[in-house]
Amino acid sequence: MGEFFSDGGKLGKAKGYESRPGQARMAERVAETIEDRKHLLVEAGTGTGKSLAYLVPAAYAAQELGKKAIISTYTIHLQEQLFGKDVPIVQSLVPFEFTAALLKGRQNYLCPHRLKKA
Repeated sequence: MGEFFSDGGKLGKAKGYESRPGQARMAERVAETIEDRKHLLVEAGTGTGKSLAYLVPAAYAAQELGKKAIISTYTIHLQEQLFGKDVPIVQSLVPFEFTAALLKGRQNYLCPHRLKKA
């Protein structure tokens, strides 16, 4: 997994990519954790590249296992960043196709009943 993030790797060749050793280490740990079916807690600062460090191994694992990956975020803003920016980057770099869906809780949609009462 680390080679994917190296300067000469798939992501390393992407326009504007800046190599981040912490990102590569995190991606390796995420891949190992998925493979070992364990849990992992990672704390890393802004700009570390956390999103791609978990999206890439999750995409590969889902493909290899024939399963779906679920990424849950604390904020809608991060959901939209992943869906609008990071997932398309991963889709363009991995050697297989995958789809993604953006799901939000029902409190994020208009309630016709409440609209009538307003």
